[in-house]
Amino acid sequence: MRLVLALAAALLVTASGCEVDCTDGGELEAKLHQGEADADAVNRMEYDLGYKVGRSLTKADGERDGERDGYGDGYARGFDLAYGAGYADAYSAGANAGAADPVACSSGASAGYAAGEADGFSASADAGRSDGYEDGYGAGYAEGSSSCSSARVAGAPADEEPESTADAGDLKTCYARGYNGALDRGANLRGLADGKRDNPDYQSGYRATYPLAFARGEAAGDADGYGAGWDDGYDDGYDDGYASTYDGCFAGSYGDGYADGADAGYAPGYDEGYSDGYGDGWGDGQDTCTTDEA
Repeated sequence: MRLVLALAAALLVTASGCEVDCTDGGELEAKLHQGEADADAVNRMEYDLGYKVGRSLTKADGERDGERDGYGDGYARGFDLAYGAGYADAYSAGANAGAADPVACSSGASAGYAAGEADGFSASADAGRSDGYEDGYGAGYAEGSSSCSSARVAGAPADEEPESTADAGDLKTCYARGYNGALDRGANLRGLADGKRDNPDYQSGYRATYPLAFARGEAAGDADGYGAGWDDGYDDGYDDGYASTYDGCFAGSYGDGYADGADAGYAPGYDEGYSDGYGDGWGDGQDTCTTDEA
């Protein structure tokens, strides 16, 4: 039955159909509500099935689950508490080691100079390109206006209006939207939990094993958590310390690289701008010419 329901739910998943209005007050909305009603029926059936299973469990089942849950909860608590302590104890040691790594400064300085040089070159080239374009445009315009040819460009055709189409699967889309929106995929587990809660035999076994298992799990989690926290704290501290030194050396070298890049970028930028400006100026100057008609 569970497999059949899962397959049925999967088959109901269709294209999103976000454009379909399923609250039209008509047949589409009726399909939407039909899907919701069917999902509600499945929810009740799944809950009842889980509840019956929970009520049927024995004291031995409770003892088994109490052992499992107690150990797991205790381990998680012990691990979390010890992890924080280990992390804090190791972080500063890692940060000091990372900050003292000689590679951090040399790498940062190299990268800073390269980035500054690239940015300086780019900014200077942009300035040169602007100046070159202005000078080239003037020279090109003067040359172009001395010729006697012109060109005109015809207007572009008007865009056509797109046609709209209607979705033929609206009924299926609205049913699926209602079903999937109302389906409670946790109904069976809620029923199981409530059945266990209302089962005195199960609860008796669960309470008998949970506390001792919790204590054992907490001790194991404490031991594992401190070591894991130490490792992560040291690694994170090292990364942060390394990054601090790297960033400082990066910033210290950026300015020198920027200045050197700026010195080298203006001339090629100017030449490129002059060439582009000359071409545009020549074309505009040529368009001012008039041609005698025969």
